Amino acid sequence: PFAAFSLSLSENVRLSKSLNPKEEEYVKGRQAVVEKCLKDNGIKYKQEHVPVIAVLGSGGGERAVVGLLGSLAQMAEKKLLDSITYLCGVSGSTWCMASLYEDPCWSLKVPTNKDKLMERLSDGEFNISEMLDWLNEAVEDENYSLTDFWAATVVYHRHHLSEQKDRDTTNPYPIYTAIDKGMKEDHQKTYPWFEVSPHEAGYTHVGAYVTTSLFGSQFEEGIVKKQTEEKDMLYLQGPICRLSLNYCRKTATILHFLLNTAAKIITKTIVALCSWTWGTKFNFLHNYSVEGSPVALVSDEKRYLMDAGLLLNSPYVAALRPERKVDLILSFDFSSDDPFQTIRQAADYCKEAGVPFPTVVIPAGEEDKPKDFYVFKDGEKAPIVIHIPLFNTVSCGGLEWRNNYKTFQLPYDRKKIEEVLSISSLNVKNNKQQIIAEIQAVCTD
Repeated sequence: PFAAFSLSLSENVRLSKSLNPKEEEYVKGRQAVVEKCLKDNGIKYKQEHVPVIAVLGSGGGERAVVGLLGSLAQMAEKKLLDSITYLCGVSGSTWCMASLYEDPCWSLKVPTNKDKLMERLSDGEFNISEMLDWLNEAVEDENYSLTDFWAATVVYHRHHLSEQKDRDTTNPYPIYTAIDKGMKEDHQKTYPWFEVSPHEAGYTHVGAYVTTSLFGSQFEEGIVKKQTEEKDMLYLQGPICRLSLNYCRKTATILHFLLNTAAKIITKTIVALCSWTWGTKFNFLHNYSVEGSPVALVSDEKRYLMDAGLLLNSPYVAALRPERKVDLILSFDFSSDDPFQTIRQAADYCKEAGVPFPTVVIPAGEEDKPKDFYVFKDGEKAPIVIHIPLFNTVSCGGLEWRNNYKTFQLPYDRKKIEEVLSISSLNVKNNKQQIIAEIQAVCTD
């Protein structure tokens, strides 16, 4: 079931498990920002080893959007945000990330960007004319899918991820994650993982990547056969967070408008709906020889991406790439069910993939009564993992709060948004010294 290997060269397709040179350059430049943050917090470190810290935002719909926003805003207020090298997201958290990264200097203006996103969430207004223009363009693409419809009717911002590739190191390096539908349905546990960064997009475990600006173009044997315009970030969030935000507030208006003005859009959308087609993309590995790759990954002309939260609802896979040498993972978990499911699944994934990960043991009595801060660590090779469940007995009294903030429900009103923001902020505020202690731990190991 795996393809043979032969040497092929392409200036746009990169076959290697090493980091993209531009990412390496960014991370190296980011070290100066991290060092200043460490000094400001009185953290001692070795000059030859500046710790690499990754923040993870899980899925969880609008709950995750607001939860990650509150967590990052509080990290900024407590002067911890600049300690982060990587910011990784799955599903709903990617929506928050994409909104923040519209601003090239968002981490320097967190309160302003927080207010802007909160207003966008609570207001919910959208421009029907702009939506129709976008959809009219999208339906001309042979790869039109429900992702396009979702992107145009739910996601509000339009910019290209590759626009971030030449930015300075003011912000943490962003990584968005998704999974390959076919690989998941084939019961693969490692091969489905797909990540998108400002510089490239590709399969983590295969070690095959394409330049982000060409992600979606048609390839043959590693050569661009037909170049298409780079998709907006709003499209990328379709497969990444298509299950994340309920858009009941718009549905009636949109459908009524389309019925009167856009027959072609309706027809193609119904076809996609009947086949439940999401995330259709040209396969940049089509007929390209890739060592150890599942045959379908190189033989199929098109691939389909979907929400990574359906496999593991936190972007551990991106942070755990050995080449990124992450020392400390700060995982904010906004999941709706078991507050420890993501870290347990991450441990299972690591066992399957042969990646070092600390042993996960939940203290007795805390399975359904979680506290607001957990640390898992053992051995020199595994990173230290901090796990912070959104709803816990410290910040909000317990898991019963989940009933008020379900993933699938009408959009949150301003009161609900502010409540989630407050709880997620408290989870950081109450644990600043413990976070600093774990940063110090990775600096002295």
